[in-house]
Amino acid sequence: MKYKKPKLVCVDETFLNDQSYHHMPLFEQYFNVSEFDSTQIYDSNTTFMYRTDKSRAKVKRYEGVCKFIADCVWEPYFFCSAEFDENTMGLLNRPGHNKHSRILTVPKFLWFETHFSQQDNRASINDLPFAHSKTKSFLLQMGDKRPYRVTLYNALKNKNLLTNAVYSFLAYGIGLERNFPKAEYDPTNPPFIQMAYRPEWYNSTQFTLVAENTLEDDDRKDQAYHKMIEDDGSAFITEKTMKPIMNGHPFIILGDKGMCDTLESWGFYTFPELFDRDVDNEPDLDRRIGMIVEQVAKYQHKDVKDKVMHNFNRFWDRGLVEQLMIKEMIEPILDFIKAK
Repeated sequence: MKYKKPKLVCVDETFLNDQSYHHMPLFEQYFNVSEFDSTQIYDSNTTFMYRTDKSRAKVKRYEGVCKFIADCVWEPYFFCSAEFDENTMGLLNRPGHNKHSRILTVPKFLWFETHFSQQDNRASINDLPFAHSKTKSFLLQMGDKRPYRVTLYNALKNKNLLTNAVYSFLAYGIGLERNFPKAEYDPTNPPFIQMAYRPEWYNSTQFTLVAENTLEDDDRKDQAYHKMIEDDGSAFITEKTMKPIMNGHPFIILGDKGMCDTLESWGFYTFPELFDRDVDNEPDLDRRIGMIVEQVAKYQHKDVKDKVMHNFNRFWDRGLVEQLMIKEMIEPILDFIKAK
């Protein structure tokens, strides 16, 4: 008997029909994907994907008949109610072991996302940064004004470590492409695209200092998700960390405790020969910032060509990425849909 693909209907914007539409070809191998049509009648074999309570309300008539997926796979928190019944699964980009049986955590999603979305950049990479002479110290890209980023920026500036760096802080009107009046910065409509890339930023610098998002910062505002996700020592990793990996650059990361352990568990190399590993294990965020700044100031070049090549090749391995997406995302969704 020919396999009948389940129906997956996107109600308003979801990761499949919005910013991550490039995942559609893979998902369409396993699902019949369509957009919600209010004039159509859907049967019980339909699963609706939505992002907000407002979107779910549009398919309220199918409660108790169909299944639902709350899509927040880009974020570590939901944009809708997380009180899910047995017919609802939540998709969340958050590390840790799930204490809520109806939430699927996909911590590698932004690896998957940048792999597919940055194919044009991949085609433009002719050689890796280690093949170029260095005229600058490090690369740092920051956008929104968050407390830990301000602390990092001020500490680097006070030690004159930004003088020879290639850096941006959009909230302060400092861009890599150009500077602009600080008052003009709108975080909902930034002046440059999120995944802005120019080879010279990497080719001219020794390493990337990644200012990651941190769950510590987010969770000061909302502790509710600790009730659903049990901390297992993993860290929240976004496209900010993927940038140096996809461009063949060494890196040091200011983010959650355990960033290096998490990346290594994903098969990537980190750089303890360049940066003291104690930074990654320091539980206090403010102290971790101070340690990062100290490591930047003490940096000494060493040959890590083999490691950055390994990371580069692993990141861009299409077969591997699709295999991981199927195992960690598609198959659990199929299991949820098929479960009685």
